[in-house]
Amino acid sequence: MVLTLGKSVAKLLWWNGLDKALSIFDYRGPMPEQLVQNLLTDLEELGSLAKVLGDNPLESFGADDSELSKKYYPSRFRYYQAILSFFVDITPLRNNRKIKALPTVNETIDHTPNEKWFFLNGIGTNEDMARVNAQMLNKIFKRPITPLHNPTNGFARDLIEVTKGRNFNTPTSIARSAKIHIKCELLKIAKRTANSSEYEKKRHKVVVIAHSQGGIIISNVVKMLIHDPRCNSLLKHLEIYTFASAHDEYPSSLTKSQSTKVPFTEHFANDRDYVAEVGVLKNVNKTSGKVYEKSGPGHLLNYHYLRDFDQGKYEGQGIGSRLYSLRNGNR
Repeated sequence: MVLTLGKSVAKLLWWNGLDKALSIFDYRGPMPEQLVQNLLTDLEELGSLAKVLGDNPLESFGADDSELSKKYYPSRFRYYQAILSFFVDITPLRNNRKIKALPTVNETIDHTPNEKWFFLNGIGTNEDMARVNAQMLNKIFKRPITPLHNPTNGFARDLIEVTKGRNFNTPTSIARSAKIHIKCELLKIAKRTANSSEYEKKRHKVVVIAHSQGGIIISNVVKMLIHDPRCNSLLKHLEIYTFASAHDEYPSSLTKSQSTKVPFTEHFANDRDYVAEVGVLKNVNKTSGKVYEKSGPGHLLNYHYLRDFDQGKYEGQGIGSRLYSLRNGNR
């Protein structure tokens, strides 16, 4: 009887977890067990996933600037909770379908009061880890960074979200909630600069840095903003930068005439990062914005991307990347 009860509880948690994963594309139909099995089989056969933490995975747990290092967390308990959240879903009964804005991280002097910077996290990132990512961004760019937290279901189920999310172009509850935050800031700019000169208007902008699964979300957000009559004229104030993006089309499903309204965008990818391989690097010709590529594995934003980005290691980055020019508070 105990064994039967245990199996029932496990099944409940499993299917509830899948329901959470399906929230990225607001799927309302039944989930065929064969489809689930196919997804899991695909995940098991993906050799590149072994490199998600790089060639030497243990190094990332103690290295400087790594989001997996204990020293960046307020307590040992919070650290272990963040690490556990990266690999498994520790809240299987909670189904959060909205982006949550976390407190702004600002540990440096802000030289750009007319700018609003957001960070949209990717897979396997709980709130504490998102703050650690935001701290690294704040350190590099010397701007206040507001994390827009994309709730995690653990790395494996987040990968299911990524796999399915690329195949559905309809707006999602996650993307719609992210759009609200970005749209609000764009409308604030319009109000503040209504009577300003063109030169002054150009000094006001919203910047979104998206990582991993966040690339799929921001791809859908940009599409919605282009279709929004209150926002499409304000997209000149919006800049998008993605790292290890999981999107295979950016923005999602636009007509040729609409593509002229896409905000300024740049993408950064490691050529042996599985998520980037099946995402931004898979169909570069379907991605608006320049793609900067570097040889190497690893998917962690701080340890595998931002450290090398800050050192100008992405091909062509030091020559033409706008984001690279914005380091250290530069405009």
